[in-house]
Amino acid sequence: MTTSQCFDVAAQLDENHAPETNGRIPVCRKCGARTDSPTGEHHLIQENRVGRSSEWLLAQTRLRDIAQSQILRGQLPS
Repeated sequence: MTTSQCFDVAAQLDENHAPETNGRIPVCRKCGARTDSPTGEHHLIQENRVGRSSEWLLAQTRLRDIAQSQILRGQLPS
């Protein structure tokens, strides 16, 4: 993986959601990615974690698509 891929995935995570930390550990509770500080304003992706974060983003997209499909069919997501 390249550094640009790390930045790209981090930016996608930032677009998806604001980092949620416990205020002591620089890790997002929502996606498990590192953040820029314990109070995290941005995600930081290490090269060895790009795959995991990309998979998390893909899973979120699928969940969003399923929820949208259920809404269109008149079903409420559970």
